Amino acid sequence: MMDKNRTLLALKRDEEINDLTGYLTGLGFDPVSVCDGARAIELAIQEVPSFVIADIDLPVIDAERVFQILRHNPHTSNIPFIFIADSVTDIKGFRTGVDIFLQRPINLDELSSRIRQTLSARKSSGPGSKGIEGRLSQMSLADILQILHLNKKEGELKVSSGEKTGSVYIKDGEIYNSSLEGIEKEKALFRLFTWDEGKFEFTPKQVTATKKIRSTTGNLLMEGMRQIDEFRKKEDQFPGKDRHLRCKVDPNTLPKGLQPVIYEIIQLVNAYPKVADIVDRSAYPDYEVYTTIVSMLARGILDYRDAEGAAADQMAQFLTTDQAISIREKILSHYTGLNVNYGKIMLISTSGSLASEFIKRCKVIPGFSMNSKSSFQQISLENPLGEISAIKLYGGMDITLFSIPAVKNMGPLWRAFSENLIGVVLLWDTEGEGDLSELEGAKKDILAKKRVPALHVFSGEATKEAGARYRSALGLKPDEPLFKLNKNDNGMIFEIFYSLFSSLIKDDYVR
Repeated sequence: MMDKNRTLLALKRDEEINDLTGYLTGLGFDPVSVCDGARAIELAIQEVPSFVIADIDLPVIDAERVFQILRHNPHTSNIPFIFIADSVTDIKGFRTGVDIFLQRPINLDELSSRIRQTLSARKSSGPGSKGIEGRLSQMSLADILQILHLNKKEGELKVSSGEKTGSVYIKDGEIYNSSLEGIEKEKALFRLFTWDEGKFEFTPKQVTATKKIRSTTGNLLMEGMRQIDEFRKKEDQFPGKDRHLRCKVDPNTLPKGLQPVIYEIIQLVNAYPKVADIVDRSAYPDYEVYTTIVSMLARGILDYRDAEGAAADQMAQFLTTDQAISIREKILSHYTGLNVNYGKIMLISTSGSLASEFIKRCKVIPGFSMNSKSSFQQISLENPLGEISAIKLYGGMDITLFSIPAVKNMGPLWRAFSENLIGVVLLWDTEGEGDLSELEGAKKDILAKKRVPALHVFSGEATKEAGARYRSALGLKPDEPLFKLNKNDNGMIFEIFYSLFSSLIKDDYVR
């Protein structure tokens, strides 16, 4: 349960901790302080605070990562964040009207005012504060926004359809921002325009966030509806979402002065060749991305690489239909909560770069995709953390890959993210040999709560002596395999996952 007076300070400067502790205590709050992101996560999960004040540049785990992790935990997803930084910073997933950004030097009077606004907005969003509500089948989103514009309303318009929920933030009748599953601005707004089934609810409240959408409401409505109409007319001309692209030219040879969306698409193609991933991760509206891709294909900048993808799929049929169904039934029979449409494999590694390389190799697995709910910048393969990717099995079951580092004293973190857990992969290399005790500790902590298969993967060449040391340090039994992932040996990826899934099907696992 959230403590109404508890405040979590996650700051790296002692003088700021002292100043804010005294100031917040005077305002009637009960502040507790930490100096790194890992400790902030642990305390926030144990004692849910009323809000978090965090330095954006925290050690161990930075504040943006802390923010993302706590947002994906049901117990801490509603905690407002007050971010503090030396300069203006774009924070992915920032919730306009909920979260606050302050630039140093901190003005304590402004801080107090913003805290009161945030807590007041949360209180006013409770039962009885609804301004307008209804169904999209009776009134379109464009009509709702037009009414709010004409009446110069201020507040948040929530729109839901199925399991998806988006928001439009309005001040003086003008659209300030829109958000949908990690996407913001016009891209999110135009996607919401396509919904013709679902519910809407407008809550009057103060909007204090920076205006991120610069166009007027009238222009936004006209442009959004134009793009939707044009998209429907030309949809047959656009490449399918499952097709894969490649760049045919050296990006360095492209002339300067091209549209920014072209350079962004080239960058995305090199990391995420699938059309659906490119469209989702681009900052530009969907119609603009599709039309630009078509133009780049026609000009020879891009080309399809479906032949390579088909060959990979034929090579990678490592699970039979019966095995996929058995895995799905095992998950459904042991997890009876609301989120039983997926299972989770936790990847615990001794370094971010090592986890990055492992995840890149997983792309050869059929049904594998990067997390489409996160932006390209957020899912950084330089230091993967959180829900990174998924493998779609026959029958509609998703297996998500959750990457997390091996850090000391992180027991509460393992348990917090063990929902629907079906397996653990421990990953290290020669440089990470000194952290084997952390890997073993994490494994014991997890398996003490949930009995799931645990696989041990060493990346690189290893001698027999080294292998014996690893087995001893990790407490492996003689019949437990130690996988060695050598350079360019993608076949081992299939063996690793096949072993995990085969073990999972056994009756004595997952309980």
